[in-house]
Amino acid sequence: MIDTTPPPDPTSAGGSPHPSMPPNSPRAFLRRAAQALEQSPLKDVQRNVRALAHSAAGRLDLVTREEFDGLQAMLNASAQRVAQLEAQVAALESHLAAQARGAAEPPPAPRNAD
Repeated sequence: MIDTTPPPDPTSAGGSPHPSMPPNSPRAFLRRAAQALEQSPLKDVQRNVRALAHSAAGRLDLVTREEFDGLQAMLNASAQRVAQLEAQVAALESHLAAQARGAAEPPPAPRNAD
């Protein structure tokens, strides 16, 4: 004769989730504790806190990692260009100072070819 009774419900408090697992085993206890947490209001609180955190983060002025990396690359390139321009300005200033020193000295007297 064929047995038509349904298998025991693994979520029921009295039954073991696995036929070979004793109902008082630590694994069965942990499984029942996890099921109790799933059904408790703690799950709702966790979901609400997560939604609140996402909402708060959305109101902050945050940038993505890609935006930050792009801006940092632009800043590094700008800093290099500023250093190049500062060196160029320093070279031009020293050149002008040398020209000014040369103009301040009287030119050498012309020699007569007599």
